[in-house]
Amino acid sequence: MPFPAKPLALADLAPMANGQDRLVYHHPDYPDLLFKAPKSLHAALGQTEGTAIRLVLSDLGNFRRLMLKLAPKTLWHPFFKESDCYLRARLSGIATQDLPIPNLYGFCDSDIGPVLAVERIALPGQILGRTLKSMAAAGPLEPATIALLDQFAARMFHHGLVAGDMTAANIALGQRGGADQFVLIDGFGDIHAIPFRSASGRLNRIAMIRSFHKMAGRIGLAFDAGQLRFTATTA
Repeated sequence: MPFPAKPLALADLAPMANGQDRLVYHHPDYPDLLFKAPKSLHAALGQTEGTAIRLVLSDLGNFRRLMLKLAPKTLWHPFFKESDCYLRARLSGIATQDLPIPNLYGFCDSDIGPVLAVERIALPGQILGRTLKSMAAAGPLEPATIALLDQFAARMFHHGLVAGDMTAANIALGQRGGADQFVLIDGFGDIHAIPFRSASGRLNRIAMIRSFHKMAGRIGLAFDAGQLRFTATTA
C-alpha cells in the first residue's frame, strides 16, 4: 500500500465527511486510505473565519467550547486518543481482520497541515462504508445485519477496546478480506480527562454496555447485557 512521501494536496478537495471537529479526505493517488484533519478553530466553534474568539459566560456550561477557547490545541485531542487506542490494540496481538477499528498508518504532511492516514472502510464500488445510522433510517434492520452487529459487539468486548463516542453514526459497514463487517470508524479511545476506562476493564465494560443500550434504543433494537447481543424490538 503506497504511503505519501511528499506533502498531499488536499486544500482543493471536498471533504468526504464533515464531523464536529474534524474533516475526512480521500485522495485519488491513495485509494486505500482516508486522511483525517482537524477543523480550524473558528469552524469547530461555528464562527466565521477571521472573527474574534472571546470567552463568554455561556462557555462555562459547555466544556468542549471552553477548552477549545482556552487551549486550541485540544482540537488534536481525539487524534492522540485514537492513536493510543490503536497502539494498545495492535500491541495486544489483535489480527487485522479482527480489529473493530480502522488501521492507523501514521501522520503525513499536507497543504492544510498534518493529517492522519487511516484505513478506508468501504463497500465494493463505493468510496465509504454505510453507517449504521443510515441503514437504520432506511427501515428495520435485517437479521443478517443484526448478526453482523453482534459480531462487532463481540469483538469490542473480547478485546476490551475503549469507545468514547459509540454511536450509530460512527459505526460503518464495510468489507475486509471479502467479508462484510461493522467497524467503529470514529469515536474510539478514552476521551475523558481522567482515563478511568483505560485503567479499568470492569469500568470500560460497564460503560460499553451502557453505550450499546443507548445506541440500540435509537435504531429500533434492544441490547441484552447478559448475552451481549442485539434483538429487534416489536412495534
